[in-house]
Amino acid sequence: MNRNLVRRQGFTLIELLVVIAIIAILIGLLVPAVQKVREAAARSTCQNNLKQIGLAFTNHHDVYKCYPSGGLDWTATPRVWSSGTAGVGTPAVWDKQSWGWAYQILPFIEQENLWLNTNDQVVGATPTAIYYCPSVGRNPTIFDYAQGGAAANTKRSMMDYTGNGGTWGGYSSASGNALDGPIVPTTSASGRKRRIQDIVDGTSNVLLVGEKYLNSNAVNRVGPTCNDDQGYVDGWDNDTICYANGDNGNDSGTGTNAIVPQRIDLNSTGGTCGHFFGSVHTSCLVVFCDGSVHSVSYSINPVAWQRLCSIKDRQVIDMSDVN
Repeated sequence: MNRNLVRRQGFTLIELLVVIAIIAILIGLLVPAVQKVREAAARSTCQNNLKQIGLAFTNHHDVYKCYPSGGLDWTATPRVWSSGTAGVGTPAVWDKQSWGWAYQILPFIEQENLWLNTNDQVVGATPTAIYYCPSVGRNPTIFDYAQGGAAANTKRSMMDYTGNGGTWGGYSSASGNALDGPIVPTTSASGRKRRIQDIVDGTSNVLLVGEKYLNSNAVNRVGPTCNDDQGYVDGWDNDTICYANGDNGNDSGTGTNAIVPQRIDLNSTGGTCGHFFGSVHTSCLVVFCDGSVHSVSYSINPVAWQRLCSIKDRQVIDMSDVN
């Protein structure tokens, strides 16, 4: 018999190992590419979320002739109603509402039924997709809420974004704030409202809402942290309001000590009480008062960052310092 005519059955061990090695190499090349595409898609969704939030602020202004307010202190947990009686009538709007801006714009992000729901616990615990950045990957996140005299078993749905309260401020809505941002406390506490014409530096030069700094406990749903425990309905507190200088008391400063946006360290469980912005992206995404979305570098000049958060410092901002 001619041995050359005998067909070999199967593969040798060496051939199998070579095939496996090639497949492993291809997977190693493919996975980073897939991750980049996935992150690009998540970043695009995050940008769109901010775009829709910015549009909601504009629509709120069209209806009420001013921006939504930042609500009242975190201890003012009950919602305010137009009738003065909880659950009766319609929810109070910007000038009297204790809950913050993220609650007040619900009718302008196609969530009017949630805005009108008469049960505070239901509203506070109901996730709203637009308030979560896919790159953080925690939609939904609902934590127990046991502060401010809240009823037992109260839950709160969290949020990955925060409003600009100006250059400096703190937890009290009645005092200790610069009140030079596009969002101010409810009129009963601040004595003012914020209109587009008040933004003398121009809507294209002032930050409105941006991503919020979180730590790994919040991202991984381990439990609530200082600026991530009272949810998106929260009033004037670091869950929903941040400042250029962070939690800087009455130190208005010159901008040199401003706390620029921080890159979120997914391995860090460090404190988050600083009232500052942050992101898991390679830069922090924000929406300006004109509705345009920008990426703010973590290495932005502190002076430029301070100017970006003020509506009336009358200082020129070089946008090359921002993007």
